[in-house]
Amino acid sequence: MEHKAFAFDYAGFQRELLPLLAKALANDSSQALIAFIKAEPASFRDPYEGEPLEDNWESLMETNDIHQYGDVALTKYYNPGADIGLGSKWEAIRLVLENELGTSAPVLGYPIAAEGRVFDPGKSGSYFQSEQDVQVHLARLERLEEPRLEPLVTLLNKARAQETGLYVTF
Repeated sequence: MEHKAFAFDYAGFQRELLPLLAKALANDSSQALIAFIKAEPASFRDPYEGEPLEDNWESLMETNDIHQYGDVALTKYYNPGADIGLGSKWEAIRLVLENELGTSAPVLGYPIAAEGRVFDPGKSGSYFQSEQDVQVHLARLERLEEPRLEPLVTLLNKARAQETGLYVTF
């Protein structure tokens, strides 16, 4: 699995989409997500190709579920063509983090869940870090002074420099 990470407008996501996504998961209904996308279709992109949504965007979806609509809705807050992830290095870094800190949160982040349902469009993991999470994780890693974590420190520094959170997926 390849670790993909994107600079992510977490504040905007938290304000606009997170409540809708949590409600969609809790109610097992995509209607609010569909309405969100249809209200401003020019604000969204194809999550795989990064191209602007076409008028027939719904017909191109593999499955019409919360995860797929949520995947499209997320693109309002990140650029799908600007992956800054760790690729295949993520697993070794995760192991170092779990050994040193007892957590893998700095390399992944935190899932979105409601009513026992976890948002996971790719079915391999979907995680988020707020701007504050990025700052906290970066500070913890810098105190460790562990050379094997340098790719992750570089990734977190990119998010910090852009004053964004992160969206991590596989």
